Amino acid sequence: MKYKTGIAKKEREQIFRLFLNDSKLKFNEIEKAIKIRSNMVSYHLDKMQEEGILEKKQEYYQLTKDAEKYVPIFANIIGKKLSPVPVILVAVINNNKILMIKRNRRPYKNYWSMIGGKMLLDEDFKQASLRIVKEKTGLDSEFISFNSIMQEKVKTSNEVKHNFILFFTKVKANQDKLKHSEQGKLKWFNIEDLTQKEIISSDYWLLKNKLSADIEILNAEMQDNEGLLSGFKVF
Repeated sequence: MKYKTGIAKKEREQIFRLFLNDSKLKFNEIEKAIKIRSNMVSYHLDKMQEEGILEKKQEYYQLTKDAEKYVPIFANIIGKKLSPVPVILVAVINNNKILMIKRNRRPYKNYWSMIGGKMLLDEDFKQASLRIVKEKTGLDSEFISFNSIMQEKVKTSNEVKHNFILFFTKVKANQDKLKHSEQGKLKWFNIEDLTQKEIISSDYWLLKNKLSADIEILNAEMQDNEGLLSGFKVF
């Protein structure tokens, strides 16, 4: 399910919010909680079912499996709160060269940076790093290490404009032939020739100070069966 504007309507936002506390609700429980006419409750419930947000089982309404994915970030997607943006920064190495991109999009437009992107819901750091590099450069690569984590704030005066959590990883490219990127110009640089001029400051610092680092990153999984957690494992 993709987040749709319909859920941002006041009444549907109220209905979705009810399911942050309860996994299933009856019609009269929803009607009592949001305090609007029953025919309007029916209308919004029908629309939310059409959009794949709710499903009805016997007399109970509940979130669909796809809609459940939005529970942890509901406040963010309706604009009530803003959180730091997690970004994977990948140092793509080939021999003694590193791949950089001159960004043509904001933020940091016209600055050189490492290859970066966001992790998908079903990925781990290794999978995300390899996919991001492949999608943005056309390169197949081999995962080498998880190097560092950095929180980066960008301020205008005393106000935070951007806030990123940077997950710094390193991969080795299997070749050096690049594809065209719509996000900016790609270019190989000799690592020892890098200077801070025109490179995003955080990227430059990580390359100079953490390129040879290797920190442990843990992955954990557990099963959720209608609210009951089991099968926890760390690997």
